[in-house]
This record gives sequence, structure tokens and C-alpha cells, in this order.
Amino acid sequence: MSRIEELKKQNPSFNIDGIAIMNQSLGKTKYTEMAINLIKYKNLEQNNEGRRKDIISELKQELGFDVEYLNSLNYFELSNIIHLISNYFGYNNYRLLKEFISLNEKKLIENNDLTTYKTFEELELQISLSSLKTIDKEMAKQVLKLYETDEWLIVKPLSYQASLKYGASTKWCTASKDNPDYYFRYSRRGILIYSINKKTGNKVGAFKNLDTGYDVETSFWNITDQRIDSMESGLPNDVLDVIRYDFFNTKESNWDILSDEERNRQLLWFENEYRMKKVSNDYDGPVGDVEVPMNETIPIRNIRRRLTPVRRVTIDAEAELTRLLEEEIMEESVRDMSEYSDDDYIDQAG
Repeated sequence: MSRIEELKKQNPSFNIDGIAIMNQSLGKTKYTEMAINLIKYKNLEQNNEGRRKDIISELKQELGFDVEYLNSLNYFELSNIIHLISNYFGYNNYRLLKEFISLNEKKLIENNDLTTYKTFEELELQISLSSLKTIDKEMAKQVLKLYETDEWLIVKPLSYQASLKYGASTKWCTASKDNPDYYFRYSRRGILIYSINKKTGNKVGAFKNLDTGYDVETSFWNITDQRIDSMESGLPNDVLDVIRYDFFNTKESNWDILSDEERNRQLLWFENEYRMKKVSNDYDGPVGDVEVPMNETIPIRNIRRRLTPVRRVTIDAEAELTRLLEEEIMEESVRDMSEYSDDDYIDQAG
């Protein structure tokens, strides 16, 4: 007996027999057969081929499924994968599991005894610890280090890529892999600080608003993105003192710390690398092979399309970032209004 067969036998509650469940509810085989035919006919009436392609695209891009395997499945089988993941895991937890597996295969997870893990939070902490092992010298230049001991590292992220790396495994919107807008909004509005426990992997985010256009705010956030009191953060006094000192004495946002050259470089990345890839993904077209890392000088001739920032020798980086973020907000609003109806096939959790 294979290990998979053993797991099925040991965990019968995971082996769902949809036909048996319907028959139990409907009472007689003839009604179960009728129900199956109704479901089949209902789905034949709909444009399942279009939806099938949508599911394949989502499972490939969002969850890393093998496209050859997906193409071998019919619409019902693909829909069941969606429901299994959304109901049993939630999309975020499934992505977390995939990330953990990838890091463990690279020997970057400290605790590789897989039988000891009981919660997804334990995976998050291990991923958090592993992220510190993969920080290279170039990435370390994209933060402002405020304090470091054998146990704690306190930094200000100065780029979206640095926010991803140092905020890895958190639920913070400023470390979202899908949407860099939030990082740019918060880094422009005020002081953003990440506190990282190098022994446990726990992380605490701190933010102070400096923008008079917004309400006064000084906030602390745990690894799951819940707002907490600083006294409940688990941060020792020496770390809290560093954060308080910076909040009281610094008048510049993370964005303001950057040089004009670095701001322009990040704007070019945001416009050319992120937004162009997003458009390519939205329309399922080929993504260009021009990479625009934020840590490299970018020749204008290599930019995919002419932009406002490259038409001028100097630009108002603040105004340009505002323009880009406003475009993103408008696009989000349009997408929200065109979401699937309640009758659609995907019911995502996580």
C-alpha cells in the first residue's frame, strides 16, 4: 500500500463521496440520478470553457499548480480543486504552505521535523526566520538599520523589495506580494519600522503618520496584521525605546529619506516592472523579458515604454507617486464593481 493510500485510510473524513452524500439526503437513487443530471445540464448551459480557462489561469498563477496537469482536468475536477483549497485551507494558508515547502526543499527551514507542526502560525514563524538567511548585501542597503542585538533587528524598509524581504511571512499590507501600492502609500505618509526577532521569527510593525492630510496615528501591528498596544507587542524596553526615539525625533517619512535618484528608480520600477507585468497577467499575454531591478541603474533606452518620469531630467517624485497610486485606486474601484456575482463558481477563503 502506498503512503497516499495509507493516508486516505487513516483520514477517511477527507475522502468525500459527493454522490453518496446526495443519495443520503435525497433518499432514493432515482432522485440522486436526477440531481446529477440537473447539475450536469446546468453547467453545460453555461460557458464552462471560458470559466475552465479562468480556473486554470488562477490555479497556475496564484497557487503554483502545474499547467499540464490542470489542462488534463475537466471543469468539474478543476472546480473541486478550487473548493477544496478555499474550504480546507484558504488561499493565503495554501500559499503559505507552498512557500514553506519551497524553503524546506532548499534547506532553509530550521525545524525540518514536519510532524511537529500543528498550526499555520508555526509555518509563518519558520518562514520568517528563513527570510533572514537569504538577505544579501544589496538588499541590506535598502533598509535603514536602527538597532540590532543578538535577538532583535530593527529596520526601516526603504524599498518595496526590502519590505517584502523583511516583512516576509507577515499579513501586513505593506509586505503584500500582490500589491505594492500599500507600501508606497505608507512609506510616503510616515515612518514605517519593522522589528524582527532573530530567534523566534516573530515580527512587529510600527507606523507613525506624518501627513497632515490624515488622522494622527501611532500604531503597532503583530505578525497577523492585528493592531495591538505597544505594551502587548512583546517588544523589550530597549527596542521600544529605539522606536519611540525615532517617532519623536524624526520628521521625515521613509520615502523622504531617499535621494531623488532612488525615488525615480523606484517610480520606474513601479510603472514599468510591476504595472506592466500586472497588465500582462490580467490579459494572459506574454510578459516581456526586460527585468528592472530596483537596485540597478536603468538606461532609458531599455525602458519598455516612454513614461512621464523619463521625459524630464528632473521630476516631482512626490507628485508622480501620487499620480501612480491614484491610478491604482481607480483601477481597484473598477475591478470591485466588475466582480463575479454570488452565483459564480469560486468561493475563496483566506
